[in-house]
Amino acid sequence: MKLSLPFWRSIIITTTILFTNVFIAIENGHTIPFSYAHLGGKVQEWTDVKDNVRIQFAYSPEKPIIDTFTALNFSVQDLKTGEHIKDFTARVVVTNGQRLFKFENITVPDGDFSVKYLFPDDGTHQVILRLNLEHSVELASFQVFVPHQSPPGLLNNGGDTINIIVAIGLIVAVGLITIVILKRR
Repeated sequence: MKLSLPFWRSIIITTTILFTNVFIAIENGHTIPFSYAHLGGKVQEWTDVKDNVRIQFAYSPEKPIIDTFTALNFSVQDLKTGEHIKDFTARVVVTNGQRLFKFENITVPDGDFSVKYLFPDDGTHQVILRLNLEHSVELASFQVFVPHQSPPGLLNNGGDTINIIVAIGLIVAVGLITIVILKRR
């Protein structure tokens, strides 16, 4: 049975679209969308029943990369009502026990705020938060784990390996289909 050229063109186009969509989906899988709905990801929580305060903390991406910005996200709420506490100042300190970095005088109008930090090395880092609220000062501490990372290379990152395999597979598939079409002529 001899297949027509339009049939093979539709196969090539469909295959190309399929591989392109898979490649885009894999690539976008490395991007973790940020949302305060409420914070998203793994949320750590600290509460102070006496002063009626709940502080939630999450970071994005969930697996921080050394020397790449990581968003440290905070949400401050009234423990009883769940409403955001508004109009206060904050201070964030990030340390690994050897280094210390401070974000000073952060004005928070609506209860949610974020700072971006470049983790210089792997390991567990402590994020210390101080809130200067209207009637109290609150202190909270959270942990961020930065996994060990290999130096940059062509095939050392699992996501990059998958991308390379998909790209090579796409090139091979299109090449084979083209050869089959040319031999049928």
